[in-house]
Amino acid sequence: MESDTKNDLQIHVVVPTLRKSKLLIVDLAGSERIYQSGSEGHMLEEAKFINLSLTSLGKCMNTLAENSPHIPTRDSKLTRLLRDSFGGTARTSLIVTIGPSARHHSETASTIMFGQRAMKIVNMLKLKEEFDYESLCRKLENCVDFLTAEIERLQKLRDDDKEVMEKKIIEYQNSFAGAEKSLSASSELLEKENSRLELEIKNLVDELNDQKYHNDLMRDEVVHMKMSLKQRTEEAKPA
Repeated sequence: MESDTKNDLQIHVVVPTLRKSKLLIVDLAGSERIYQSGSEGHMLEEAKFINLSLTSLGKCMNTLAENSPHIPTRDSKLTRLLRDSFGGTARTSLIVTIGPSARHHSETASTIMFGQRAMKIVNMLKLKEEFDYESLCRKLENCVDFLTAEIERLQKLRDDDKEVMEKKIIEYQNSFAGAEKSLSASSELLEKENSRLELEIKNLVDELNDQKYHNDLMRDEVVHMKMSLKQRTEEAKPA
């Protein structure tokens, strides 16, 4: 499980496999004729079962050697036990033991034929692996726990970032409100100052007009006085 700084999450789940191996070491008893073995009672019954199992195994070996589609492996416990060893998926080693005694010529020939038939059988070796579902379940549970914790962590980070952003927005709003209020107050002061200056200019213009009017009156009076003085001067001259 990996997580980088960009909050990209990668989950790698390896499916666990369980490899099972089985080792069979089987001592196949020789097929003995009952009248020669002299077995009685329990030993006789056991010998019958052994011979029956060996006969079933021989049938399976014959059908395998002939590539028959049906192999009678269910005829006895021995053939069921060895179904992977002959014609199955197991690696099989077979040791055939015989004796030189002419007395057991028939059993020796039968054993050699059994070995020859076994040599014709081809096993297809195959590695048997099974999924370990319990281990996979535990890994998936751990992944779920990790993802849950990661989601909670990312949720907390998002909530923290959201809280920080909300605080910044409030600060900016307050700053904008203060700037707007200050701008409004400055604008109001400028308007008042402008009105005062306009009134002052108007008063100065009015005062200037009044002064001009008085100057015009005084100029007319001076002109009139000059003319009157000139007239008196001319009248005062002797004839």
